[in-house]
Amino acid sequence: MQEDKLRYLLGLHLHGRTSAAEAEELNALLQDESHEALFTAVIADMMADAEQGAGYDTERWENIRLRIQDADTGSRIAPLRRNWWKWAAAAVVTGLITTGAWQYFSREALPPATVSMDGRYKNDVPPGGNRASLQLANGDVIVLDTAADGRLAQQGGTRISKLQNGELAYKDEHSTVAAWNTLTTPRGGQYRLTLPDGTQVWLNAASALRFPTAFVAAERVVELTGEAYFEVAKDASKPFLVKATGGTDVKVTGTHFNVNAYEEEAVSTVTLLEGAVTVNQQKLAPGEQATRQNGRIRVTTADVDQAVAWKNGFFSFNDADIKTVMKELERWYDVKVKYEAGVGNYRFGAECSAVFHLRAC
Repeated sequence: MQEDKLRYLLGLHLHGRTSAAEAEELNALLQDESHEALFTAVIADMMADAEQGAGYDTERWENIRLRIQDADTGSRIAPLRRNWWKWAAAAVVTGLITTGAWQYFSREALPPATVSMDGRYKNDVPPGGNRASLQLANGDVIVLDTAADGRLAQQGGTRISKLQNGELAYKDEHSTVAAWNTLTTPRGGQYRLTLPDGTQVWLNAASALRFPTAFVAAERVVELTGEAYFEVAKDASKPFLVKATGGTDVKVTGTHFNVNAYEEEAVSTVTLLEGAVTVNQQKLAPGEQATRQNGRIRVTTADVDQAVAWKNGFFSFNDADIKTVMKELERWYDVKVKYEAGVGNYRFGAECSAVFHLRAC
């Protein structure tokens, strides 16, 4: 688990998508000297992935690559060897990787065979990332992956901005009229959004969220197709309502929950992590999941970690059939899986990071 977490956080860092909280978590992991061997092994893999086109932030990775290439056997090795771990923690988080430390990593800690390209898989598919488009009320579309940070648009009394961490943020400046916007992620894309009331939304791949630019009605209503995780800002006087594909309605005043409601799926689920919700009038308690199929709601104990694994950058499967596994991979890697005859009724259980490349022979 620690290896997957470290790979995930380092991957975010090298893709230029680390939030302040994630950078703090990465720093904490790197401060633990028991992770020394793990860190060097993970960095070795990432060096190899970079050569295969991992999609890392160009400027960030090029700086690191050039420093590795230019490294020499200077007299810095000995002093760095004694305290390199604490130094590396600060260096990785800030991106200030110096020649001396990388000389240590690349020549002392990482045997040449570790980063060899021999035997690498063909058909390498990079993982998904922060990719989405925003449709404004007038029909204009903003491609968020290429949009510059800062103010994007003004919709009535609401300012729309793209933050430095890639998040989309709405700030209501005393609006009296609301327009409707739609945030859409492609296959292989995710995006984070702050709604006008402060509610945080993580939108999964191949999903769409339609929402008002200001919550001026008696209820805060949004419409979802696909999957999203919500941390709803509390407002007892104005309930928050998610109207999801397939007729699943989730009503709350302030809570944390996940909704999975893809159009192509016969089943939709709502998983409650904190607070209280009603799903089509059926109440849930924290740790419960409502499954809607053929118009009926069934409430069971939830595997909460599995339900929100995607939001935390992981795949998590527990006794899942092959088609369930492949559907998640199809959405995140933007691939199409073809099944040959006799695929079998195998079941799978696994948890792994979603920042890795998909590799097929």
